[in-house]
Amino acid sequence: AELVLSTIGKAIGGRVFGPIGAALLQAGGAALGRGIDQQLFGPKLSREGPRLTDLHLQGSTEGASMPALYGRVRLAGQVIWAARFKEQVNTQSSGGKGGPRLTTRTYAYSLSFAVGLGEGEIARIGRVWANGEELDLSEFSWRLYSGLEMQTPDSLMEAIEGADNAPAYRGLAYVVFEDMPLERFGNTIPQLSFEVMRATPNAGAGPRFEEM
Repeated sequence: AELVLSTIGKAIGGRVFGPIGAALLQAGGAALGRGIDQQLFGPKLSREGPRLTDLHLQGSTEGASMPALYGRVRLAGQVIWAARFKEQVNTQSSGGKGGPRLTTRTYAYSLSFAVGLGEGEIARIGRVWANGEELDLSEFSWRLYSGLEMQTPDSLMEAIEGADNAPAYRGLAYVVFEDMPLERFGNTIPQLSFEVMRATPNAGAGPRFEEM
């Protein structure tokens, strides 16, 4: 493009404005062509952000027992199910116009998973902590299964595993997090702990909660 436009500029400038015009338009055509060449064939730089190949889960031990609890308890629970993490690629370009073009790719991840809390029906959960800091559950999509003997499988598990393969975890209280963003936790599942409450039977006084 530089050679072609400089030649055209020289020819037009010389025919219209004489030798001075030929020199000026030749220089202008060369500059314009050089810019086009840089855009088409100039150096391209690429920068890649950190990318996951695997994801380590918080406590997920095959055959591990689930606690039977009463009162108010803070516990970590066990990861009982997890889907494959989702990857989102963000691409940004900068530079150009005569200089090198830089393309930066960064990766963001989210994960759907379930954490088992304990055997039997619980009343509710209170506070939740992630890596020791209290977590605002309103920022996430989550569902609590209180541990009923007749509870049905989670809809997300059914969609991923298939209706015939998704367990209902009857009699087990658990929490499902759907597409939890992991960037703020260093692109891994945070160490979660839950304040779990289950009524303590007390004859003549009704159920109550006790610190444990």
